[in-house]
Amino acid sequence: MIATAQAFSDRPPITLRPATFFPGVGRDEPLLRDWLRGHRELMFRWTLGQSVDETRRREFAQSAVAIQRLRGDAEFLGWLFGAALQAAAAEQPAGGLPERALAGLPPELRSVLRLVSHGELRVEEAVALLSQRIGYVRSRLLQTRWRG
Repeated sequence: MIATAQAFSDRPPITLRPATFFPGVGRDEPLLRDWLRGHRELMFRWTLGQSVDETRRREFAQSAVAIQRLRGDAEFLGWLFGAALQAAAAEQPAGGLPERALAGLPPELRSVLRLVSHGELRVEEAVALLSQRIGYVRSRLLQTRWRG
């Protein structure tokens, strides 16, 4: 018995990892932040269009330029996503966003904005999705829709 214990102590320790049933899935999948980068112009135009008057549009555009210059592209994208979510949340008392307002946006972004505008997804939860893989975001959106 002592000889067996001695033999096991000479081996390197075993590292335990969770089981992966689909080893190729999810590794090369982009984060939601990376996925949104290609849709930045659409998201900017949509958020700008949600402003009700010219003064707010001008302030929004000036803030966008300042944030992009001072903080860089990554923080600008996070700020822009947050601004879009706030615009969607502002539509909640009015009964949510009309479908024509969401036309032209990518499907995942439409789903997030729709869920936030209906109050089924909090703005904080939606912002937390930025650092998640797009597959997780899609499954989370489906779960939220089924729950509601």
